[in-house]
Amino acid sequence: METFAERLRHARLLRGLSQETLARACGLSQSAISSYENGTRQSPKKLLNLAQVLEVDIYWLSRGLGDMTPAPGAAGSVGEGAWPFPSIDPRQFWTLTRKDRLVVESAVGALIDSLLISGKK
Repeated sequence: METFAERLRHARLLRGLSQETLARACGLSQSAISSYENGTRQSPKKLLNLAQVLEVDIYWLSRGLGDMTPAPGAAGSVGEGAWPFPSIDPRQFWTLTRKDRLVVESAVGALIDSLLISGKK
C-alpha cells in the first residue's frame, strides 16, 4: 500500500468499521473519510485519532513507514494511554453520539472521583 488513502481504507476494513462509524469515532464527517480514501483530500485532520481508533501505528498510516501495528507505548497500543476498558469494545463507545460520549466520560470521571475520595477514608 503506497498511499495514505490505501492504508486508511485497508485499516478501516480490517477493523470492520464503516466510513460513518470511523468518522464519528474521530470527530470527522463521513464525507471527509470518503475523500481521504478516494485521494481527493490529502492532509488528514485528526491523524492521531484515526490511528488510535484503527489501532495502527501513526507513522505507518501517514507515511507508510514501519509496521502497521503500533509499537508498545505508541498511540493505539496496549498500556498507558490506551483504551482502559478491556471488557468494552472501543468501537461501541465510538459509535455513540458526541453528546452521549460526553455523558459516559462525565459518569466515569465522577465514579473515579468518588472512589478516590472513599479510598481516603
